Order: sequence, then structure tokens, then C-alpha cells
Amino acid sequence: MTEYQDNLHDTLRQGDVVLAPTAVLLSADEARADNVVPDPPARLGGRTRTLPWRPGGSRVVPGTVVETLWAPVLVLSHDCQLEKEFNERIRELMATGVALEDAREQASSDPSLDPFAVVAPLHPYDIFPVPRHASMRAGDRIGYFPLDALPGDGGDYVVDLNRLSTVSVRLLPHAGKVASLAPASVAELRYKLAEAYSIRDLSVLAELEAMVGHTIARAEALPKSKKKSALLLHLDNGDIVHLEIRRPRDELSAEVTRLPAPS
Repeated sequence: MTEYQDNLHDTLRQGDVVLAPTAVLLSADEARADNVVPDPPARLGGRTRTLPWRPGGSRVVPGTVVETLWAPVLVLSHDCQLEKEFNERIRELMATGVALEDAREQASSDPSLDPFAVVAPLHPYDIFPVPRHASMRAGDRIGYFPLDALPGDGGDYVVDLNRLSTVSVRLLPHAGKVASLAPASVAELRYKLAEAYSIRDLSVLAELEAMVGHTIARAEALPKSKKKSALLLHLDNGDIVHLEIRRPRDELSAEVTRLPAPS
């Protein structure tokens, strides 16, 4: 069951659900576009299809249609990615003698820092084949992340991790924030992202099972530290294996979060 924070995060965080536009690019051979600029969507789930350029260019430039969706989206970018340039700026300012709080205020007011985030829209289950629903809801299907009882409408949704969009963080305002996942659900999201993009080959799990001599019933991602990623592997006999992946890196000072945007 998805767990949510009692209060929304003041700043943009991984696991936030925000009302925002996303887009995918389609071939003009598979989709037709509007010939005029469409009106704004009248409801959540509204889609438009437009042309990014006039057809008839070079043969190497394909006919392209932009399909834009207005819907709740899940922020997938890690917190460190959302504030990487922000923290670099703070360290630069502090190296010149600026106090931490002054450096934080200056960096928070610079919209050019960390301008993009990766998001994926929330979809109702009915757009997917019915035989997939049970495994999606259980979190057993690779490439999908379920969200149960979304605050606001109480609906159940699923995020297709193959339908990602990079959007400006200015399109993800606090006023459009619907929910913030609690730490346990953020940890599950991180595992599902790793599963989809790093360990999709299940032979990796088979090798781990051979090493421990038991079947892995489920895996739980632990909060990531500066120097390691960690998983708890729950085995079929009730035992738990703590797996850590370490890599050396330069020691960094503690990261600072942005100041909330003025209301």
C-alpha cells in the first residue's frame, strides 16, 4: 500500500505528485496533429497533438507529432539531482566567505540552477490490458510503479516507467502539488527504478539466489547514502540479506535544501 507524507514537501522532491504537462514524440505516420494551436485541456487526462515543425523538410527529418498530456505526474529525479547545481553554488559562495544562510538564499533565488526534472504521468489502470492489472497492483511487474488511494481523489493509478518526460521545474510549482510519498514508498520507487533500468535482467537475481541458496521473495531499497546503495533481500525462509554496493568518491559536505518558493 502506498504511503504518503502527512504534509507536502516545501520544495520539489523525488516522489512528489504534481499536476503538470508531459509530452511524447510520435511519428506522423501513426498520429495526426491539430492544424491549429489547441485550447488548454479542460480536464485532467486531456491530450493534444501538435506539429513541432511544418512537414516537407529534408528526408532525414521525420514527420513528427508532439502529444502533450495534462495529468498528475510523479517526480522521478533523485533529490541530489534536483539540487546538484544548487549545492555546488552554495559551496562556491561559501568558499569566498559568504555565510551559509546567505549562500542558501542567493542560490535559491537563481532559477537557472537545476532547471529540469524527469517525471512520468500517472495512468488509470484501464488503459492497460486487464491481465496485467494484478501484477501491476502488487508491484511485481518490472517497469511499473503503483500508487494506491491518491490523496485528493482516492483513485488507484500506475506509473509506466517507460513513458518518461523531461520538463522544466517551473512547470512543477508547489501550487500544483497533490501528494508527497512517504520515505518507505520513496525507497520502493527507487528500487523499481533500479529494477527497470539497472537490473532488468533477472539472471542477476538468479545468480544472487544461487549464492544464498534460497529464493528471493522481495527486495527493499534502503535510503541511499553518499558512498553506497543498499538493498534488503527477503528470502523465502524468512532470512534477510543486507546487500551493499559501494564505490569510492570524494568526501562532500552535507547537502543543503532550497528555500521554499515565495507563495
